[in-house]
Amino acid sequence: MIRGPVPWLEVEHTADAGFEVEAAGVESLFETAAAALFGMMADLSQVRIEGEPVTVRAEALDLPALLIAWLSELLSVAMSRGLVFGAFEVQQLASGRVVGRAWGEELDVERHRFRTEIKAVTHHDLLLEQRDGRWHGRVIVDL
Repeated sequence: MIRGPVPWLEVEHTADAGFEVEAAGVESLFETAAAALFGMMADLSQVRIEGEPVTVRAEALDLPALLIAWLSELLSVAMSRGLVFGAFEVQQLASGRVVGRAWGEELDVERHRFRTEIKAVTHHDLLLEQRDGRWHGRVIVDL
């Protein structure tokens, strides 16, 4: 499980923004990417991890598309419920399917130091690969 802020590198892009992350395993890369996504929007160190987690499921034909589907579903759930997530856990990742949980609370734009709204997670310039024994990912988002 990933909780709170994670190291990520901001990727400058013409009209959008993005991030790069790395992790020891593919599951932890999915968790780290989720934390980076929400870290672009708000200060995760201020997010209280309260109550029951939200279960998130996504499906896709390949692993890079699955990363986008996972992040998109997390973003959709958060936006539709007015939440900000600060902890993430991938429970299952296999055969084009990911199941995980996210913890968070209602978004408070002042306390969470809201930074920017992310409209969508895109496939543009997507990278998900394993090299030198670690997983690397790059995701571009539409602001």
